[in-house]
Amino acid sequence: MTLVKTAAAVALSLATTLSVATLAQEGAPQAVSALVLDELGTVDWIEKSSVAALREGVIEKMELRLGDTALAGKPIGFLHRETAELTVRKSQVQANMVGAIEKGNASAEAAAGKVARDQRLLKIKGPGMVSDEDRAIHEAEWKVALAQVKEAQEAQAVAKAELEMAMQALREHTIVAPFDGIVIKRMKNPGDSLRANEAVVELGKLSRLCVNGYVPLKDSFRVKEGQVVEIRVKLDASGGGKEEIESLRFRGKITFVDPQVQALGELKRRIRAEFDNPDFKLIPGLKVQMTIYLNGDLAARIPEPNTR
Repeated sequence: MTLVKTAAAVALSLATTLSVATLAQEGAPQAVSALVLDELGTVDWIEKSSVAALREGVIEKMELRLGDTALAGKPIGFLHRETAELTVRKSQVQANMVGAIEKGNASAEAAAGKVARDQRLLKIKGPGMVSDEDRAIHEAEWKVALAQVKEAQEAQAVAKAELEMAMQALREHTIVAPFDGIVIKRMKNPGDSLRANEAVVELGKLSRLCVNGYVPLKDSFRVKEGQVVEIRVKLDASGGGKEEIESLRFRGKITFVDPQVQALGELKRRIRAEFDNPDFKLIPGLKVQMTIYLNGDLAARIPEPNTR
């Protein structure tokens, strides 16, 4: 297959449309285009969180320092948890208590024996061998014993639920990371007291970032979610020579096109693209130029950019 490349630059106020002609497998030329935004976008976090302690307490130990990597579900720090541990132990004893159930079963077995004996006497020797009053008392004792067993079983179920609550309270004395990320701010240290839901560290995920930018209204109707975006860093020219990062290209996809028009000098629409950043070479706050591939075939034909 022959790939014929032609480019036509059309000047726009803040965007430039590049047109490229490609040759389809059948041999017919097919027009495809890319939109290059002159207005730079800004790299931003997708996931950034002020991670809080779920319970009131005093910090016993912090596992991570500023700049350390946090793993999802792994500890960031611990509150003093001696009282919570004792509560769990107490709840475990109560949840394992079976004395009341066994006592109720024994009473029910004895009462059932009396009822069965009454029935045998009446069957073998006929009416009059057991008074109606005795029969009623024996049956009532049996029903009471069964109710005692049920009551003991319900009490044990409540004790098991309280054990689960105590274990959950103990777990909440450990501050865990909600996602993989880097500690970018640490607000508390060992010995500091905390209120419930008070932030301990700020965590940011560098491995996947986004770019927020603006497209002129007249071009925005061609921009759709899922389209491929290529970005490259634009540093301040006053810094002198060109930095290595400016030669790198990163590829992601459009994930949001704002349905609302923004009046920013001219009418524009906000867009967002998300991309992987496995080597952490891009950082939030950088300014980047965005190229949006309006035709999926063009993006498929262009090799993946070098990010290393």
